[in-house]
Amino acid sequence: MYWKDIESDKGSWVGLEIRCGEREPGFRKPALRLESGANGWLRLVQDSAGSDEPLVRWWARQEEGYDGVHLLRSDAAMASSVPASALDSATVQRHADLEPEQRMVSWSRVFARALADGPASFLHSGDWVLLGAHAVTDDWRFETGPLRGMEPYRYRWVENLRDALREDPLIYLDWWRPRREVLNLRALTEADEGRIAWWRKKSREGALPPVLLWYLSCLEAYVIVDGHARLRAALLEERAPDLLVAHSVYQQMHERDPEAQQRVLGTVARHAEELALGLPGRRSIATDSLNDLLISAFDNRPLLFTCTYGWATRRSEAQWMGEVGARLLALGRGDSAQDFRR
Repeated sequence: MYWKDIESDKGSWVGLEIRCGEREPGFRKPALRLESGANGWLRLVQDSAGSDEPLVRWWARQEEGYDGVHLLRSDAAMASSVPASALDSATVQRHADLEPEQRMVSWSRVFARALADGPASFLHSGDWVLLGAHAVTDDWRFETGPLRGMEPYRYRWVENLRDALREDPLIYLDWWRPRREVLNLRALTEADEGRIAWWRKKSREGALPPVLLWYLSCLEAYVIVDGHARLRAALLEERAPDLLVAHSVYQQMHERDPEAQQRVLGTVARHAEELALGLPGRRSIATDSLNDLLISAFDNRPLLFTCTYGWATRRSEAQWMGEVGARLLALGRGDSAQDFRR
């Protein structure tokens, strides 16, 4: 794995650009991964030590008319993608002692290393970005830094975090609603209470590590990969946590229009001449505005697009429905199986 910092045009830190090598076995088929089947079936599965068959984290099926997705969590106990040892008390205290603007930079490296070395990582070979996001409003609307070359509506804002810790394992994602849901991978249990109490203390101290999200374009939603207890602590303290948001991306080169570039240069030169002549109504262009104009016209860096990859499976319709039906029966909600049929 290789990474480098991503900065905005004005030099502020935005996140990490990560490249996972194809020759490294752990990145070829990650332990936590999507499986895709025919007719809109999806499973999020995780490898389990001592078993040849992965454990299911959730099943999902896209509706035939692409109106939404029905999703069912397994709530099975599984290892986190970020081992608890990566967020021990010494590491948390070390970050609490940093200047606020340096904490997210340092935390991004901690999480990147944990994902590279951990037994339940979702990182696969290819390009990724790990973006820092902070709450910008009192209603917990989160925003990342500006990243030129990536569609803003695809990455810039995270909302609905308050509603993420659902107890109900049966979820419907309505694609007609203009919101990207944040999904929990598991329900909280009594075993989390001790950690929640400790994280509440760290939240009050302003030392809470960020919550890690993974954006899945196939769902148009974010998944909490690590930080369920931290999010619960933040909600109880009414102190919005920071976020680190992982996106699988691919690059696409694009050609600039030379004629359009010349028109921009001509406009800038003409404005400078008119300003020198003292023509009425002419004012100097602010440096930041001029830089933005020239960068938008001449920046030839590749564009970034989000894309979630899955591993194809030959599981039959009967196998999919058998697993979903068994889970629903265990919940006493067998009638909901019809939502997963086409």
